[in-house]
Amino acid sequence: MSYSAEENMLSSLLSEEKSLSVKYAELLSSVVTPQFQNKIQYIQRTNNETISMLITEADSRGYIKK
Repeated sequence: MSYSAEENMLSSLLSEEKSLSVKYAELLSSVVTPQFQNKIQYIQRTNNETISMLITEADSRGYIKK
C-alpha cells in the first residue's frame, strides 16, 4: 500500500472515530442501567486504546503532520 493510500485511510479512520465518540457519549447519556453503561464504557476504552496505537504507528511512519 502506498504512503498516500495509508495516509488517506488513517485520515478517514480518525474522522470516523470522532463521530463514534459522539455516538458513545449520546448512548451513555441515555442508558439507564449501570450494567449497560459499564459495557459501553469498556467498548469505548478498547476503541480508544486501538486508536492510540494506530496514531503512534502513523506518527512513527511520518503520517502525522506537526
